[in-house]
Amino acid sequence: MGRLLIRAAMLVVIAGVALVVYIVIFLNQRDPLTDLPSPRRDLPAMSTMPVKESGRRITHVTLAGGALGDIGFVVSLPDPLPAKKIPVLVVLGGLGTGESNIRTIKNIGANAVIGYDWLIPVRFPQGTDFLRQAPELYRDTMTIPGQIASMIEWLVVQPWADEKRIGLLGFSLGALAAPAAQNLAQHDGASIDATILAYGGAPLGALFAANPHMKPEWLRAIIGPVIGLLLRPLDPLANLPRLSGHFLVLEGRDDRLIPEAARVALRDAVPPPKDVVILGGDHMGIGPDKDALLAEIIAVSRDWLVRNGAADAPK
Repeated sequence: MGRLLIRAAMLVVIAGVALVVYIVIFLNQRDPLTDLPSPRRDLPAMSTMPVKESGRRITHVTLAGGALGDIGFVVSLPDPLPAKKIPVLVVLGGLGTGESNIRTIKNIGANAVIGYDWLIPVRFPQGTDFLRQAPELYRDTMTIPGQIASMIEWLVVQPWADEKRIGLLGFSLGALAAPAAQNLAQHDGASIDATILAYGGAPLGALFAANPHMKPEWLRAIIGPVIGLLLRPLDPLANLPRLSGHFLVLEGRDDRLIPEAARVALRDAVPPPKDVVILGGDHMGIGPDKDALLAEIIAVSRDWLVRNGAADAPK
């Protein structure tokens, strides 16, 4: 009887492993766009009165995205607007509002800078709160690429936008969401020729399992692989091979938030042509020298965009 139970247990384990392998192979062959909500065009827009600030005109815009939810972002334009159409730089920063994420960008020049308002809360739930809120977080997370792609659809038809000079700038969390958003936008006909992926990594399951801010540790170790399977349509590794354009990859040599293996996996998955710049220091926004590091990241990004014709140089 004991041997029969052992053999039965072994068969169950083997069957479970085989099922997981089959699911992984199936998902890797599946087009991620199949499982992502599609972007929307011609969405009704509400905007605030522009606020003039240091030679810029700041406007908050909300698109009524229907099933995608309300899509919020802030548009920063030069004031006065040039007579010609201007480059559009879509900034996906860390968690928080689009305004807070673009406010640190100085000396912008005659470029439109757009900051996306994240659906994910700044204070990520922990422990049992995470488990309780997981279904809502999952729904919101899956709509993010569709929201960003819909926002780009709205931007490219604005009278001041140069639809041939659209840049997508992903920093930290933004570097994780940018590939899926670009995949959706390009599939829908948008031209994104310059993409920055700064301080990101892949796959998503490995990043979740290694994130020291997610408590308790045993929970992220168990849920990490599950998160990887559930969020596979969003994973940079599933989307990057399908993208076109010119890419800049920025990394931190001593990044303690993104494991080296995850940084390498992302870097290797980015299609050519690509440039890779590895800066000193920890993850962006972390440590005593975070302000100096952020200034360096912005300077490197600006120079790369200007050099590749994706942005106009500040005067």
